[in-house]
Amino acid sequence: MEWFVDSTVDGKALDRFFTFMEDNKVEVHTMQIYRGERRLLRLAQEPYSCRDSREVYSLSKMFTSTVVGIAVGQGLLRVQDRLVDIFGREGASEKMSHITVRHLLSMNTGHDRCVIPEMIVAPDSAEAFFGVEPVYEPGTHFTYNTGASCMLVSVIEKVSGRDFFQYACENLFYPMGMTDISWRRCADGRCVGGAGLHVCSDDIVKLGQMYLNGGVYQGRRILSEAWIREASSYVSDNSGNGTPDWCSGYGYQLWINSRGGYRGDGAFGQLLVILPERDMFVAVQAFCADMQKEMDGVFGLLEAMDGGEGEGEVHAFPPLPVGGRLPEIDRTYHLEANEMHFGSLWIKAGGDSVQLAFDDGQSVQTLRAKAGCWTVSRCDMRYVQPALGGHLPGEQRQRLVMAASCGEEEGKIVLLVRYRTSPHRQRWEIEANESSLRISFSEPEGPSWSLEGEACANPYAFRFTGA
Repeated sequence: MEWFVDSTVDGKALDRFFTFMEDNKVEVHTMQIYRGERRLLRLAQEPYSCRDSREVYSLSKMFTSTVVGIAVGQGLLRVQDRLVDIFGREGASEKMSHITVRHLLSMNTGHDRCVIPEMIVAPDSAEAFFGVEPVYEPGTHFTYNTGASCMLVSVIEKVSGRDFFQYACENLFYPMGMTDISWRRCADGRCVGGAGLHVCSDDIVKLGQMYLNGGVYQGRRILSEAWIREASSYVSDNSGNGTPDWCSGYGYQLWINSRGGYRGDGAFGQLLVILPERDMFVAVQAFCADMQKEMDGVFGLLEAMDGGEGEGEVHAFPPLPVGGRLPEIDRTYHLEANEMHFGSLWIKAGGDSVQLAFDDGQSVQTLRAKAGCWTVSRCDMRYVQPALGGHLPGEQRQRLVMAASCGEEEGKIVLLVRYRTSPHRQRWEIEANESSLRISFSEPEGPSWSLEGEACANPYAFRFTGA
C-alpha cells in the first residue's frame, strides 16, 4: 500500500476530494503533492503504484519541450530558427518557410488540424510534416497539433546528430535518475514526441521538482531559469479552445492554468501542475473523460488541504467480489487468426480463480486472476492494451503489467483487468465449452472486440508447445 499523508494535510479534505472525483467519474490512480522540497502526499489506489512506468499520453509533450530547452541551452539551436533552414528545404511555400521552432513549441504552425495521422505512419515523419500545407500564417492561429511535437523530435535529431531518445537519456533522463523509461516510435523509427512516453509517477515528480526549482535538480542544473520562464509564459492565444483550463493560454508544450501556474497534461487525466506562486506542484495519473472536472478537484483540494484535521481514509479500487464458483474448465483452444498473433489458449478455471495461457508463436504469456483480490501478471503482448488513436501496423509486443480479478456471471467467467502500464481498464467475458471459445473485450471509453476459437482434440497438447 502506498499511502503517505503529511501531518499538515487535512485528511477529511482529502476524503471530500475523493468523493468529488468519484461523483464526477474521475479515477485517481496515483497522486503526489509537494510544497517546495516537502512531500505532502504520495498515494496510489490499489492496485496501482507510483513506481509503475505507464503511458502518459500528451504529458509526453512537457518532456519533449524540456529536451528542446536543453538543446537551446547547449547552443544547438534557437527558437527563432526556421524549419526550412534546419532541414535545407529550398522551394518551400511562403507559409511553410515561415514556420520556426517556436511555432512548433507553441502550437501555432498555421495548420488547421493535427497532422500526426500522416506523420506516424509515414516512411519519413519529417517529410510528411512538410507535405501538409499550413492554412494560416504561422504564429496567428492555435491548433493543438501533436504533429508539431513530433516535428520537434526531428529538429533535435538534425541539430544534435543523435537519436532523440538517446539525446534525452544522456541530457535529461540519466542526469535526473530516470531509468524505467520507454517511448513509442513512429513507423520511421522516430519517437512520437507528443505522446507515447512511459514514465512512472516518481519520475514525473522529479520533473516537477526541477521545474519548481528553476531548472535545478539535486544541485545540478538541467534547464536554464530563463527557458522555464519563457516556456511557461503566455505565447499562444487559445481562448476559443474550450473549458477554462484549456483556453487560458499556451506556452512551449505547456498549458497556462486558469487559476495560476502552468502544466503538462495528457489524455484521460495525466497531470503535472506547477504552481510557482504557491511553491507547489501536483502530479496525477488518472482515468477520466472530463479533465476540467479533474482540474477543479485538484484545485479544490489545494484550497482546503491545510490544517491537519483528521487522518482520513485509505482509498482503493475494489476487485470483483467473491461470489458464485467459476465454471470448471481445463481445456486448450485453437484460436482464429487475430492481430495479437495468439495461436492457442489454455484455460484452467474453477472455484474462485482462473489462469489463461496464450501461445503467440514465440512464447507463452500467462494471466492469472482470483475473486476478491487483485493478482498482478506481467506479459509481453501486442494489440491487447487499449491505445488512444489505435495501434501502428506491425508494432512489436509491449510489456504489460495487468492487475486482474475474476468472478462468475450467468455461467461466464468475467475478468476485470486494470492496466498498470496505462490509464485503461477492460472487462473480459469468457464463454467456453467443450467445443468452442469466445472472449469479449470491452473498455469504458473505447471499442469492444473478441477472440474466438475451437477446442483442441487433445486438451493437453498446448502444454507442450515450444518445449
